[in-house]
Amino acid sequence: MTGKPEKPTGRPTGKPTGKLPFPDAALVAYGKAHPDTGLTIGVVLELEGPPPDRRQLAASLRPVAESLGTGPSDDGPWSGADGYAEAGPERGLSDVAHEALARPLEPHRWSCSMVAGLPGDTSALVWRADHRLLDGAGVVGVLAAWTGAHGPGAHGPDAATASPARAEPWRARGAPHRAVTDPLRAAWLCGTPLLERHRGSAAEAGSGPPATLSYACAETDLGLLRGIARRHGTTVNDVYLAALSGALRTRPELHGPDGQMRALVPVNVRGPGDAAVLRNRHIPLRIPLPVAEPDAGRRLALVAARTAGRARALRHPLVRAVFRSVPAAAGGWCFERYFDPARATLLASNVRGPSSPLVVAGRRVRRVLPLNFLPAGHHLSAVLATAQDQAVAGFTTTEPRRAAESFAAAWLGELRVLATAGPRGRGEAAEAGATVSPAASAR
Repeated sequence: MTGKPEKPTGRPTGKPTGKLPFPDAALVAYGKAHPDTGLTIGVVLELEGPPPDRRQLAASLRPVAESLGTGPSDDGPWSGADGYAEAGPERGLSDVAHEALARPLEPHRWSCSMVAGLPGDTSALVWRADHRLLDGAGVVGVLAAWTGAHGPGAHGPDAATASPARAEPWRARGAPHRAVTDPLRAAWLCGTPLLERHRGSAAEAGSGPPATLSYACAETDLGLLRGIARRHGTTVNDVYLAALSGALRTRPELHGPDGQMRALVPVNVRGPGDAAVLRNRHIPLRIPLPVAEPDAGRRLALVAARTAGRARALRHPLVRAVFRSVPAAAGGWCFERYFDPARATLLASNVRGPSSPLVVAGRRVRRVLPLNFLPAGHHLSAVLATAQDQAVAGFTTTEPRRAAESFAAAWLGELRVLATAGPRGRGEAAEAGATVSPAASAR
């Protein structure tokens, strides 16, 4: 891609100064320890019609630059567009996302590029950012600022948004004893990965040349996930993780060194005081995935039992206070252990975007594809993004592109299996027998 950058304005570079809170400091240290590991996150937007011209895009990106305190990575002031390209024959939106992963991005910066000539007289905007600059909920805030998606149904830093893009206050939910038990539980959840016996670090596992990354996605109606969650008495996040568990059953090459799968799920811990903060305000939560369970309904019940109450515990005000006091020097050590592929084998993010229609520079956004980074030594990362009543699961992997697309199809197939599976009680799931779930290959 090519593009002529405008003259710099002297705006802040985006690199933070002064003392960094956890996990900002942790990600900075992690990036320094793994310079060949890209920390790129972001979104690919499909627009109706041709892309906007540079002036239109510049005007639409001004709130983004103001929110982040920095212009794009090419130092173009507010222009944001660091490139423009014409799509080749049969090049689709997922191909654009796949190619975006291969493009380097400066630390603490963001970029936006345009792609024209996509099928159906559509175009694309690729917005990418370094994870050290913001987290997934911060990307939702950027999307809200960029599209003006505020008010009812909007999910941004200035709106009353839903998990995981909102500052969700901790509540005892009718059990006063949780004021004591939740901090203790959070200490156990956060401390266990740090105190486990050392099995080899991510630095050791991630040594060698940078891996070539592939991207694929699966798209469906958000109502499908919500319907499954309602029928089984669980959450959309549980359904997402259960489908991941099913898709991983036949992929032992993606399992951990011990044959297990432990998902690392970032939990947004923003409180009322930092609801508008776009920077990193999350704590990784480790969830063992029941990949050995052959029955889809029981897998979902097991996931629900393993996630119940954990996110609430991490949102306790005392937990936020403790993490604010963690020394910056300890952040890198913590994240090395959280992301250690011997401890956690799959980064599984979940971000809830605006449910209201999105418009960028006067063009309607038809689809939103999420981009997620791949930690050092890992073979797969996943992100579920919901926006405009659509759900898209994006997968980044070191496997070939064809294998990535096959896994995306398997995840969607597992959703269809769950849609027909009868509810299973959590107690019943613990006593589960062995039955074979139907194979799923339709995308």
